[in-house]
Amino acid sequence: MAMTIMNNPSAMLTLGQLNKNVSKVTKDLKKLSSGMKLNDAGDDASGYAISERMRVRIRGLNQDEQNVKNGKALLHVAEGGIQNIIDELRSLKELALNSANDHNTDLDRATIQREFDNRKANINDIASETNYNGKILLDGTYARKPIVLSQTEPTGVQTLSGTTISADGVYVLPVGFTGTINVASGANNIEIRQADPSTPLQNVYIVGPTGGGANIWINGLNIHNTPDGSIIKFSGSNNHLTVVGNNTIEYGGLSNYDAAVVNIGDELILEGTGSLRIRNMGTMSCSGIGIDEGQYTSAKVTVNSGNYDIYLNNDGAGIGAAINSTMGDITINGGTIKVSSITGAGIGSSGDAIGSGQGVYGTKIGSVGNITIGANAKIDVQSVYGAGIGSGCTHTSAGDITISKYAEINAHSEYGEDIGRGVTGSVGNIRTDWDDSNVNYTTIYGWEGNPLVIHHGTKANEAINIYINDMRTKAMGLDSAKVVTRQDATEAISVLDDALNYALDEITTMGAYISRLDFTEANIVTANESTQFSESVIRDADMAKSMTEYTKSNVLAQASQSMLAQANQTSASVLSLLQ
Repeated sequence: MAMTIMNNPSAMLTLGQLNKNVSKVTKDLKKLSSGMKLNDAGDDASGYAISERMRVRIRGLNQDEQNVKNGKALLHVAEGGIQNIIDELRSLKELALNSANDHNTDLDRATIQREFDNRKANINDIASETNYNGKILLDGTYARKPIVLSQTEPTGVQTLSGTTISADGVYVLPVGFTGTINVASGANNIEIRQADPSTPLQNVYIVGPTGGGANIWINGLNIHNTPDGSIIKFSGSNNHLTVVGNNTIEYGGLSNYDAAVVNIGDELILEGTGSLRIRNMGTMSCSGIGIDEGQYTSAKVTVNSGNYDIYLNNDGAGIGAAINSTMGDITINGGTIKVSSITGAGIGSSGDAIGSGQGVYGTKIGSVGNITIGANAKIDVQSVYGAGIGSGCTHTSAGDITISKYAEINAHSEYGEDIGRGVTGSVGNIRTDWDDSNVNYTTIYGWEGNPLVIHHGTKANEAINIYINDMRTKAMGLDSAKVVTRQDATEAISVLDDALNYALDEITTMGAYISRLDFTEANIVTANESTQFSESVIRDADMAKSMTEYTKSNVLAQASQSMLAQANQTSASVLSLLQ
């Protein structure tokens, strides 16, 4: 047969077509038997990859749905415990009201006090024993605690006269003020305000004491400078800048600016309840919050709270070093930070500009130490050639980068890495799974605590933090409450009213969490269904169409087989004549 086909062109063509048809039949049969039009990557490489990613998401959504259900079950346990505590508080108030009535003798009140003490003990037992999977829920382990600013706001408002501040107080910049404000070493706690923040002040500079230890508050400043020079400049270590109100400081025009808008000196801690908007519309190497070009120090900066919006039309980092400079560690414990840069990192080191017309990179360097981002930080940073968080471009560097898994991070670089290296830059080790939920940031304004985390999304930071306050009697102010005398009972009634409000607020918070998780679960179910439908469209076979294709391919294969037999038969007849 093989010899016959090799000497028969018609048979060879028919055999080739037969093989194609048999292969098509095999593929069509595989689709029908599996119910899928994509059985491996060879069927449709891009479609297969999309389908696999969707399958990963579907499995993730299934787990997210279970996470949310478990989270709701946990909250229902906590809610039940709090309800039991509320029931005890009602009984305690009844006892207090009873003891407050003078129909009771001292002996009666002593009896009431014993029951009063036992019911308080019941509350502590409930708080200490209410648990889900061994996690004690009501003992304050997952409480949210308020945090205050580490510095005390100055008092004593006065209009600034002259350009030197030599004593603590609040100083108001009059309309039209210009010049350099020098803070003397004796002024350790000052606040600078502006009489009319709606109109920018031109060419105003604030210089801290040369020995460091500054505690400067800014409140409602609107400064627009043209000459080069840090708008706020610190020296030495242990400096604090506290931001309250809405503040804007910017360089205008297209001049070359080499000085940081806020120069951190050797050490600067930033915090506050307000916002600071920094703009540099010039060129060259100016950083937003950091050091000047040509500075080589171990200066370090820490951000604990506040809102910072930084835009740089140049090569510097939003928070960090300028080009051709070196500084120490950057620590972002908390606060909201938004940065847009070009060649510098959003947070990290600077970057030199692209060489003119040649597409090559310059040789100036900039470096920073380690970068640490804590759980309470909310960061949105972007750069063109530098990293979002890390090094700038052009052979700049940063040390190790450590980011809490609870931080809210949106970092983007067009040509560099989102977290890591800018173009031709370098960084040390990168860790993005740091669990710092138990770190006590004592200087962060807002809230701290160790929340229960209910993960509900397919990405790393898609979670709900659950805070459950301490429900023991001490936290509710009941430890000293007693009903031994009528006066004691009267005072206890007021204390119990406060405790009831505390407990009711907590149980409604649990209800709000449960309601939120209900909506989250509904959204997950919808997303899951939609993703399964989308994946099915890509991967599943159209059975009617597949059956039609299979029937067609099968008929063609049988026809090819028949034609091959016919072609071989013709060849055999011709060969028989030659015998």
